[in-house]
Formats: sequence, C-alpha cells, structure tokens
Amino acid sequence: MLKTVRHWFRVRAAVRREKKKEKARSPLWTAFRDGWKAVHPRCATCGSEDHIQVHHVVPFHLEPSKELDAHNVLTLCMGPNECHLRIGHGDDFRAFNPHVRAHVALLVHAPNVRPEVEVDAKKARVYGLTKTGGVRIL
Repeated sequence: MLKTVRHWFRVRAAVRREKKKEKARSPLWTAFRDGWKAVHPRCATCGSEDHIQVHHVVPFHLEPSKELDAHNVLTLCMGPNECHLRIGHGDDFRAFNPHVRAHVALLVHAPNVRPEVEVDAKKARVYGLTKTGGVRIL
C-alpha cells in the first residue's frame, strides 16, 4: 500500500514538473514529443506503455540546442518501474544520469540486474553546472 501511494505521488510530481517546464521549451517541443511517442510508444528499459515520457539524455536546460535532437532523447516511463526517475535521473529529478543509454542497453539484455543498475545510476547522477562551467557531482 505504501509503495503504491509513493508511486502515485511520484507520478503526479513528474507530471507537474513537465507542465512547469513547458514555458521554457521550444514552441516545437509538443509536436516533437508527440511524434517521438507515436514512433516510440514503449519504455526503452522495461517496455511499459504506462505514463510514457520523453527523456533528454543531456538535459535541454544545459544544452538548449539538443532539445529537439532525436539523438538526445529516449522513451522512459513513470509506470510501475519508474524508469524515468530511477534510471534516467538516478532517483532524483534534479539530476541526470550521463550513463542512461548504457544502463538502458544493459537492462534490455539483462533485466535481472535492475537493482544493481539503479544503484549505479544513483552513483552516476550529475547535478547541473557550477558557476565556473564545470559539472557538479553529488
């Protein structure tokens, strides 16, 4: 029960976060996102179609030129496995996982190693840029 409630709150927070970011996005983002999801309707990690989201490998706020770059996105879910949060962001939406593609590829071939991949995603997470332009890792 507690796990279900926690998941529900995380999904709601993800939806609110996406709505909040809409103002900063390109006017072409909605069409790009919808087109991407039409071609890639399943989570790249677990295959779920539940709460699908388009994840930027390099966050668009760090590299605005990559916001609409098909080579910089992949489909992740906020379904039961919460792949977007746990794999794409290392369990913290303020961060990103620079190894997300490698983690996704590993999980496609060996789903049984998910607990280890989630731990590695947490260790790999990066929190934005410092004032000097370097990457701050926590």
